[in-house]
Order: sequence, then C-alpha cells, then structure tokens
Amino acid sequence: MPGYIIDRKRVLISDDKHKEIYWTELSKYIKNKYFTDATEIREPEKVQEILKDCFTFLCNKLSQLIENEKRFSFYLFCHNLHEDSIDIHLKLTVGFKLPFNEEKFAASRRIIKIILEQSTKYDLKGCPNFSMEMKNNWLEYCELLEKMIYVGQWAFITSEYIARSQLFPKAIGIIINNGELTYLTYQPYPHFFSHIFNELPKHDSNVVLSDCIDDFKNLIEDKYNISYDNLCYFITEIINNPANKLGVTIMPTIIENIKNNSNVNHDFIDSFYKGLTVSKENVLEIEKCFYNNQDLSRHIYRPILEYTIDKKTFHVIGPNKWGESLYLLTTNCFPFGLFPVEWKKNIELKKFIEKIDTTHDKILQEPIINKLIEKSFPYKIDIKSFQTHKKQFININDSIGDIDVLFLDTSKKVIYVCECKHNRSRFDYNNWKRDYSNFKDKYEKQLERKVNWAIKNIEMIENHFKLRKDKPISNIDLSKFTVEGIFLINAPTLYMFNSKYKCYTVYDFSRITNNEQVFMDFNLFVEDQNKTYVIKHPYFDSIDKVRK
Repeated sequence: MPGYIIDRKRVLISDDKHKEIYWTELSKYIKNKYFTDATEIREPEKVQEILKDCFTFLCNKLSQLIENEKRFSFYLFCHNLHEDSIDIHLKLTVGFKLPFNEEKFAASRRIIKIILEQSTKYDLKGCPNFSMEMKNNWLEYCELLEKMIYVGQWAFITSEYIARSQLFPKAIGIIINNGELTYLTYQPYPHFFSHIFNELPKHDSNVVLSDCIDDFKNLIEDKYNISYDNLCYFITEIINNPANKLGVTIMPTIIENIKNNSNVNHDFIDSFYKGLTVSKENVLEIEKCFYNNQDLSRHIYRPILEYTIDKKTFHVIGPNKWGESLYLLTTNCFPFGLFPVEWKKNIELKKFIEKIDTTHDKILQEPIINKLIEKSFPYKIDIKSFQTHKKQFININDSIGDIDVLFLDTSKKVIYVCECKHNRSRFDYNNWKRDYSNFKDKYEKQLERKVNWAIKNIEMIENHFKLRKDKPISNIDLSKFTVEGIFLINAPTLYMFNSKYKCYTVYDFSRITNNEQVFMDFNLFVEDQNKTYVIKHPYFDSIDKVRK
C-alpha cells in the first residue's frame, strides 16, 4: 500500500499493482476495436479517436467505482486526506522535498477532488460514528482509493495526450505490443516536452499575482454589512472544537444563525454560500472535470460539498480547503473577471470584479518598468497617441489599439513593441491548449497590427521620444533601428515555446535585458537521414519542417 506519513499528515498515492485489472481490460477493448490489421497507428485523426475512446473508457470505470461506494465515511476519509494534502502542498512551495515522485502527489490531489465532486451526485449511507467506521475500514478504503487514483490518473494522462496530439499531430502514436496498449511520443518531441517540463517551474517565483483578498473583504463589509471573519466563523469552530473536527455541518443552520445575528443582506448571504458549494445540481460531468479543470464549478474553487446522507442534507467543509479556494478565487479568477455565477446578482460585487478585470494587465507593467528603469532603457507605456512637431497628436487607439509598452534598446538598435497579457496560471496541456489557441487566433493578430504600424512609422516614434515632456531625448536617431514585437506574460505557458512573436515572463524579461539567451538552439540528429538539424525557436514549427 503506497501510503506515507509526512509531518503527521497522511498521503495516499497509487502504483501499478492495479494495472493488471484496468489497463489489461482497456488494452483488450482497444485491440479488438482498432488493431485488427495493424500494431501501430500514427495517423493523427485516428490517434485522437482512439485516445478519446480510451479516455471515455477510463472515465466510465472511475464513475462506476464511485457510484458503487455508497458509504459516506469513505468520502469523509477522502476529504480528510485532501485536507492533509493542502498542508503538504504548502510545504512544497517553500522547498520541502517528498520521499516519492512529486507528480504522483499532484495526481492524487487532482483525482481526490474529482472523487469528492462526483460523490455529491449520490444518496449515501450514514452510520452512528464516522470516525469509528473509517478506522474499522481503513485498509479497505485505502485499497479502493488506490484503484480510483490509478484509473483517474490514467484518465488525466490520456486527456493530456489528446491535447498534445491536437496541438502537435505528428507527435503522438499508439501501439499494441504483446497485447498491451502503449501511448507513443515520437522523437524528437519527448526531448522538447521534457525541456518544457523542466523550464516552466523556473518562472513560478516571478509570477505577478493580482491578490485582491483584502479589497474583497473590505467590499463585503462596506456593501453587504458583514465582515469576512463573520462569514466564515464556522471555520474557527471546526478548528478549535474537537466535536466539529470532521467538518460535517448543516449550512442552512449556519446561514440562519448569521442572518439572525447581523444586519447582513440576506440575498447576498444566500448567493455567497451557494456560489461556494458543489452539489448534485451543479457538479460537472466527470469528463469535464478533466478537460475543464479550471471551471468555476470545480471543488478547487468551491470548498463546500453538499451531501445527501440517509435522505438528509449535510455539508462538508475543510478549513484548509476553504482557505485554498478563496485564495485561488482572488488570485486566479477575479483578475480575469471570473467568479461564481451565483454571485452575479450582487451588483456591487460584480462591479468590483469587473474593475479588477479591466486593470489587471497593468499590474504586469510594474516589474517590467522597474527593469527598464534599472537598465536605463527609454520607454513609454499605454500609448494611445504619438506627438508630432506641430504639437499635434496622432491617435492610434482607434485604429491599431494602444501599445502597452514600447521601449528602445539602443545598444542592439531595436524598438520593442510589447503586448502585456496577464494570463491565468495553467498547469496542464488541456489548459495550455486554450492559451495556445488564444494567442494564435487572437493575440498574435493584435500584436502584428502594432508591429506593422511601428515599422512604417519609425520617424513618428523617434519624434515622440524627442518631443515628450517627460525626459525628452534630443539626440536620438532611430533610422537604423529594427522593430520587434514581443508578448509579456504573467504566467508561463506552452505557447512560449512555439510563438510567432517571442513571449517572455517577468523572469525571462530580466534575462533579455541582461543580454542573456532565453530560447536556446538544439541540435537534432535524424538517423534515417544521417543528418543533424538545428532546431530554433519556435521549436515545434521547426521540428515540423525537419520531419516533412
């Protein structure tokens, strides 16, 4: 049993001992359906069809395991493990190292969330003493959860392969070897996927977050007549009162108590808790839990789980989960105009989040400006018009849109036209695929218009720096300068490695201002051609040219 105690917190992960059951069954199903005349399939559309079939198969298996377990104490057992996992996750953010593969831990956390969400669909059975039932069934519950994690982990891995095959159709294949199904990643893609995996964590400490939790708390008190602490007073009771340690409670009683002991707006209080609750009415289909893992209906953003136990309604709330969810809402949702649909009836709250959404790109500018000042690079931000000798201003906002940041590298003789994108933090290929589509289909065209305009109007840019009131540069000559468009982004994303215009996080922007090379070249040896190719950024476009 792959269970661990980490600083008195419990962790359960899965291993391959369940492979003989579930992977063997999947392999047999796929072999009989798709591999009657072949042992390897590389054609992209067929590969995606098979992967989607595998994904559906695994999701159905996980659903069956959950549906067959009706004891509420099992899901309380899962909830307690998830609470412990949050403590361990916080330790990892400050350098703690696990005694096992960290990806296994991340997978366990991910799948337990899905199990908890899906379990709210069913009518469950109670017992006189949940703690005693969990203790008596400890080994059985561990075994069942291991199975669920194994199946769920492979459902997630399969969804990732689907996203990779859609982004890079030539990268993925499928083979049946000795009756066993295997997902293939063709060379040289494994090298670059590994490079991406190793590179992305380097950017984490430099991610600029728009943390508005204090403003959020102030708004609630000012507009809805209740303090945030009073909204979650029950969390303190769960922590301090041993009788409440399991986190099982009844939300209507809590809500009624708050209404009776404060001047809170009743519509607000009802919608507030409803927007933080996962129930059988709003839980996503299991496939969407994998594909849309940043959906606002997910447990990641809704810390309250609503259960039907012996035909009565109860709620489970973990103190750690409450804090994690509210933190993620205020840092990775509000800045992008995202919040629970149930909250949209609260006009002042809606206005507050819309205001954050309209200004969050500007938050990214601060560390960029600080670096430009440090390096003495001439710059301008939020340019909507350019000044001329006749003290007139040429408006660009109505034609190409404003330029977020424009700066000059006088040593390299480059005019940089920068588009700031305060993108959401993403953690997997399904969500990176959304980023990739946004940049390719929308953002690249926006930046291209501004770059093309700058190329045709270098003299106007020169005059603007000469004539501006703040620190004019009288001796500047941009006639020999080139124009380069770049994206400046908040969080690392897959698009960085295959972008038309170079795409830099704050971490990478510091490197380019120090004349460091951000995107290295790779030497690729192709055996069947006996030839070495140099793979340059954008990497995947460069690989495609080699593989044609």
